[in-house]
Amino acid sequence: MKKTIFIISLYSAFVFTGCATNQTAHKSASNVLKTNPNKYIINNLPLHYKVSIINYSSKFTNNLLHASVNIQNNDQKRYFLEYRFRWFDDSDFEVGKTPWLPLTLNAREFKSIQEIAHTPDAEKFKFYIREKQ
Repeated sequence: MKKTIFIISLYSAFVFTGCATNQTAHKSASNVLKTNPNKYIINNLPLHYKVSIINYSSKFTNNLLHASVNIQNNDQKRYFLEYRFRWFDDSDFEVGKTPWLPLTLNAREFKSIQEIAHTPDAEKFKFYIREKQ
């Protein structure tokens, strides 16, 4: 079975001060590649040239991790994709995941994809995107 998976592993950064729950952390995806290649994994180079992760951010809202990933279609063609978030605790154990969700990216389109973890144990996330199965 041919799987074309383009995996982007994005670990959210944390900023904690006192009891504040709306602190935001933000990184450019290109900086992730330069600073730590293990945090940004691409398993499908043809899709990598067609779709780009512009940046990502995360914050805590009511003690739940809220993740946002901005992606862009670099091509003049429409792509039918699927994405999911996987949530991890501070020890890198998976504490939840979303099902594969459909995503259509029109020519040169930019989209922001957001999701909120369903457990307060989530401290980090990974974002996965692939061609529709």
